[in-house]
Amino acid sequence: MLIPTEAVERDFFFEDLIRKCTASQHDRSQDYALLRHYFLHGRSPEQAETPYNKIFSHIDTLTAFLFASETTKFSIHIQEGENEIEYPRLKPLNRAMNNMWLSTNADQVFSQALTWSLVYNSMFIKLRVDGSSVTPFTVDPASFGVLREDMSFTDRQEAMVHSFYTTYSQLERDLAKHPQKDAILASVVSSPTSTQEVDGLSRLIMTATAPNVTGNVNSVMDLQLAYTPMVDEERIRMHELWVWDDEINDYRVVTRLDTGTTIYDRKNFFLKGENPFIQICANPMYSYYWGMSEVGGMTGLQKWRNERVEQIRKLLNLQANPPTSMTGWQGIMDEKQYAVFSEGSFLSTDSMQAKIERHEPKLPADLFNEIREIDAAFAERSGLQNILMGKGETGVRSGSQTSTLAKLSSARIKKRALVVEDALEAMATLYLKIMQKYDPTIYQDADKNEFVADQFTSSFVVKVDAHSNSPLFVEDANALASEMLQLKIITRERFVEIISPPDKELIIRELKVIEAKEKEAQEAAQKAEQQKKG
Repeated sequence: MLIPTEAVERDFFFEDLIRKCTASQHDRSQDYALLRHYFLHGRSPEQAETPYNKIFSHIDTLTAFLFASETTKFSIHIQEGENEIEYPRLKPLNRAMNNMWLSTNADQVFSQALTWSLVYNSMFIKLRVDGSSVTPFTVDPASFGVLREDMSFTDRQEAMVHSFYTTYSQLERDLAKHPQKDAILASVVSSPTSTQEVDGLSRLIMTATAPNVTGNVNSVMDLQLAYTPMVDEERIRMHELWVWDDEINDYRVVTRLDTGTTIYDRKNFFLKGENPFIQICANPMYSYYWGMSEVGGMTGLQKWRNERVEQIRKLLNLQANPPTSMTGWQGIMDEKQYAVFSEGSFLSTDSMQAKIERHEPKLPADLFNEIREIDAAFAERSGLQNILMGKGETGVRSGSQTSTLAKLSSARIKKRALVVEDALEAMATLYLKIMQKYDPTIYQDADKNEFVADQFTSSFVVKVDAHSNSPLFVEDANALASEMLQLKIITRERFVEIISPPDKELIIRELKVIEAKEKEAQEAAQKAEQQKKG
């Protein structure tokens, strides 16, 4: 984009970009609130309490298949034709980057972001660099906006906005060295203290079409936890605009108050040509930036299940306490009815026409069959077949047959796992680039030469090693590693790194001792054989 240089025009330009990028935030935030409620409670705010939330357990299972934080490993790949000096540096950098990933809790942050990306449609992780360390933060999609929602991929957007809140004291501290601190603080307008409206009440207000809302709010706001954060402090709404500046061929970062006051207008302070946002979207769409919601496709099934469960509960309640008719009796019927349902009660009458009938409902032969069919539809919706979840299949009798069926039935879930893998690789690649720019640590390559990360080539990508982000790929990767070890294509140390057993570093150190002893024994045997012949 060509950014105006004149101050007033520049200010209007930034304000207009923020308005365009945040145009859908309000509508999307309402949709996200409803999807969040379905995920947490298995129903919309207007519906009665459900006895079992199938959506939550299903999303939890699906996340476990798409990302396993304990097995995910990364490896650096450099382009063909690079200098041979780069290859001995791969091992120490690989180890340092994987350690940095774990030490910054990136695995846990990514796991949470993946779960909520399935609930909404996208989720974002923002990387913040402080000195030589990096900290990942989750960013709610309702707080993010792009210029063109009809275009996929964040790096293809000309402009994007991260809207966030801060407190007055935090802003005052951040502006300690700002030359216009007093003027900026004077223009601050605080917002209400609650970070979110309570779902049930806000839904009633948003959907009300008449001035007077009828009904009992307490019945909507049941005893289930709302999980709504409360901040007892006035907050200030701000926007961080990232816009591509053609003049500098890089991003320009503009931080503004919601009132329109510009705090910072500066060049990219993150990485040259990069922005710090990683989008996680397991169900992307070519014509809609945000993608599809996994929970959005399950609300109909959950409603259907809730309806059937409620009907079954009513049938069972009627079976346990069925309607009763009493004919031919005289006197106070309430007392007789109480006596009929009291333990050890006794009734007598002189009337020959008196009788008591209990009208139990007729129960179907398999009352819960439809519930099982609905649960199977949940699994079918996301490609989770019974055999993948450890459940038996009719006609499967051997281990090889089970393994074959598991591979064939995992095709759909593997497809989605590879989409998630792309987000992991983008984030890990940024991690290594951050190490190159900010990490002063001195490493030692395989040839005992010292170097820093910045001396490593810039022609690289970081890949998920052997698709280790999903447990569906782990067995195949381990089997392939075993075959390569038998064929002596890889060393035993490399085999240990691939399968990543507990205490991997200690095992590798012990392996070096074992190999040294084996080498000594082999040399001694060769020497003895030569003496025998000689």
